[in-house]
Amino acid sequence: MPAIHSINPPRMRAVLCSFALLLATAIEVRAASELPAPSGEFPVGTRTFQWSHSDGNERRELIAQLWYPAAVAGGARADYAPYYEEFDGLKSHSVTDASLAATPRTLPVVIISPGRGVPHHFYTTLAESLASHGYVAMAIDYPQIGRVRYPDGRYIPPDDRFAIPFDILVGPYEQVDAFFEEATRLGSADAEASLRELTALNGNANDPFYQRLDLSRLGAFGHSLGARIIGQTVARDARFVAFASMEGVPPRAARRGGLDAAVLMLSSSELPDMAQANIRELLPARRNIVYLVTLNGFGHNSPTELALLLPAEYSYQIPALEGLQSSVALIKEFFDEQLRKLPDAHMRSFVDGTRIVLETFDE
Repeated sequence: MPAIHSINPPRMRAVLCSFALLLATAIEVRAASELPAPSGEFPVGTRTFQWSHSDGNERRELIAQLWYPAAVAGGARADYAPYYEEFDGLKSHSVTDASLAATPRTLPVVIISPGRGVPHHFYTTLAESLASHGYVAMAIDYPQIGRVRYPDGRYIPPDDRFAIPFDILVGPYEQVDAFFEEATRLGSADAEASLRELTALNGNANDPFYQRLDLSRLGAFGHSLGARIIGQTVARDARFVAFASMEGVPPRAARRGGLDAAVLMLSSSELPDMAQANIRELLPARRNIVYLVTLNGFGHNSPTELALLLPAEYSYQIPALEGLQSSVALIKEFFDEQLRKLPDAHMRSFVDGTRIVLETFDE
């Protein structure tokens, strides 16, 4: 237990079925017994927090997990998903409350925004990879939007009011924008509250993170609805310089008004044509570089562990492990290029012209 600190209707229905599987209350026995190990130079530490904030008359309790470069390898590996019985015994590659590594510079920060109904632990491989390469990654569980379990045993499932009906999803896309306004408002407020808490940690002389975080240049990765949520935060907060998304689009005002941040939009073979048109609404008003990447043979959940752990529910053309590792490598390379400005980082190095197809739109 961690310490608590034109569209094709059949194709569209197949995608909706995939989304619906995220909302199943019972999860089948997992297939994989080990997660892929992070490849960076640092061992990984992790801390989990329970934070709360008020949204009008509603008190929202958040679970946020941080992964960071640790000083020394070794120690008991943290549970992958400690509040979920179906994952008992599965370990991450992180050590709970490990000492923070000494680094010559403050650490870049990436916010991970999960998709609807997806608990944050399914992004552990991405978070551990980033942390092992010198980032601090923070993933947030959004109450009512995601799936949240608390240390005291309480559970908040995804609220049905955010489950989009098929007749809205088929368009026009303005209906989708309108439908998700409330979820976007709630989730973005959660993300902003979590950033305030992170800022407080960075300013607390008694905390190990004291003055260790670079909060002046932020990165964000959003998945599906989580990309819409964090996309709104990115549009409002000039500190975000890099925004990556897997099959999610920011709200209409952010798409059409343009983002200051560099943008990476990942799309799998499953993505409906209608969504592609709305992703490209980012292009005319862009104020920074935009990468559009098509991942042929990948699936909507390839950047997560879902296909690796639950292959009966999530089966794609590309093998689960390859899809996960390739997706994680792409996202990390983008942040290396845009957030850390590493001289040897370049998105074009991933293009193979077959499975990974890149379009680049300079500012």
